[in-house]
Amino acid sequence: MALLTGTGLPGQPTGTAQVRLWTALVSVSAALLILLAKFLAWHLTGSTAMLSDALESIVNVVAAGFAVFTVRLADRPASHAHPFGHGHIEFVSAMFEGGLVTLAALWILAAAAGGLIYGVTLRQLDEGLVVTAAAGAVNLLLGWWVVRRGRALSSAALVADGQHVLSDVWTTVAVLLGLGLVRWTGLTWLDPMTAAVAGLLLLWTGSRLVRESAEALLAPSDPASAVLLTNACASLLPPGVTGPLSVRALRAGVRIHAELVFLVPPEWTMREAESTSCMMAAELMARTGLSGDIHVRLRPRLNPLDPPGPGAA
Repeated sequence: MALLTGTGLPGQPTGTAQVRLWTALVSVSAALLILLAKFLAWHLTGSTAMLSDALESIVNVVAAGFAVFTVRLADRPASHAHPFGHGHIEFVSAMFEGGLVTLAALWILAAAAGGLIYGVTLRQLDEGLVVTAAAGAVNLLLGWWVVRRGRALSSAALVADGQHVLSDVWTTVAVLLGLGLVRWTGLTWLDPMTAAVAGLLLLWTGSRLVRESAEALLAPSDPASAVLLTNACASLLPPGVTGPLSVRALRAGVRIHAELVFLVPPEWTMREAESTSCMMAAELMARTGLSGDIHVRLRPRLNPLDPPGPGAA
């Protein structure tokens, strides 16, 4: 008997796709408002540190816009050209966002170096600090909400977007602390020094995002889904079926691609094996609630060392 395969292929729930898209759109809109607020703070003060904070927010807006495109593409169904769906675009989005963060960090470090060399002139510092603090508070709420929604919806793009927003909060906190010291001590060189610290923080965040996204693209295994599928098999096996001998699960965005191998009696007919594999794949998909495709492979029990089926002597 050849190795037979049954597949379960339910589609992505429309409601989930709409929630993911709506979350990305809210992130873009909020990022635009925060960007305007931070450039207002820089315009009021002339601070290099506040300019660095505003530059990082430009990356936020671009990355959030790319996340909207990514979420829409990832939710498209599998096609002939892309039989495993489009979910990996989410990891590409996260890597792109990490690259943008790294680029912003280098830009900020260059601006900080210029401020240290040529000096800065600060003005209306109190007003700028108030505007920056308000923008940071909104960013904190936005980043926490986007990360939470992204994890609940299994969206790598939304999680990366939210983490980027939260990294912007740390930049804002560093700017507020640094400029608070400037106001207290009168030492204006602390302004570009604060910008340099913020740039180094962003450089670390960007490199981490790129590294994690690259790892996800190279080996997107999903042990949690494999355990979920294995546990679901316990009460599912029809008479004569043994296993699973192996379970493999890969994640591509919100979609799972899984393969399970079972043993069946060698006297089973092709029709019997095919109907069983299709039934098991559909039942596993229904019981686990996973979105994607599950392949159930049946192998004849020909090796004497293979475990016997249920009820065998």
